[in-house]
Amino acid sequence: MKKCLSILCAISVLWLFALGAAPALAQSDSRVLSDAISRLKNNSRYDGRVLGTHVRRTKNGYLYEVRILRRDDSVVIVYIDPQTGGVVGDSERGGKRRD
Repeated sequence: MKKCLSILCAISVLWLFALGAAPALAQSDSRVLSDAISRLKNNSRYDGRVLGTHVRRTKNGYLYEVRILRRDDSVVIVYIDPQTGGVVGDSERGGKRRD
């Protein structure tokens, strides 16, 4: 019984740590995301209004997901590397995400 509780406690701590990692990433790298969005606005391919951003967990880490509403009412999702701030893909190019 004690062993089961220890295992359950360890799993709970790991789960809580994993849940807390994405918000921590978003807070610590908010400048990277802000700069990346500024660069997106200067790119005619991503001209439009930012609808929202999300942090996505992948097999290799995290990606920022930025949804942009274009002038023709289409929505493009752009995936940004949180370490470099560079675009790694978008929904129109086969959704090249780092999975």
